[in-house]
Amino acid sequence: MEFMQRMPSNVVRFAGFRNKVHELKVTNMNGKTIDMNLRRQKNGDRVRYAVEGWPMFMRENGINLGDTMHFTFVTSGNLLILSHVDGVNAG
Repeated sequence: MEFMQRMPSNVVRFAGFRNKVHELKVTNMNGKTIDMNLRRQKNGDRVRYAVEGWPMFMRENGINLGDTMHFTFVTSGNLLILSHVDGVNAG
């Protein structure tokens, strides 16, 4: 099974995600936007959303496991904009 990033529950609530699949646009720090899907998954009694295609996004942007990514979420377009990355091995 492919690794998928889980969308934080507070973002899911804020964005009003309720469907089985949601389209999500993700813009990297170079301004390139790609389309991804958020797929609903059962997590015990709760629901969580996984971002499909996340490993490719990480590879293309030089992001490593453990790095902290900072995003701005634009609800009107289901758009995540990556503003900066704090590397796990930085500083």
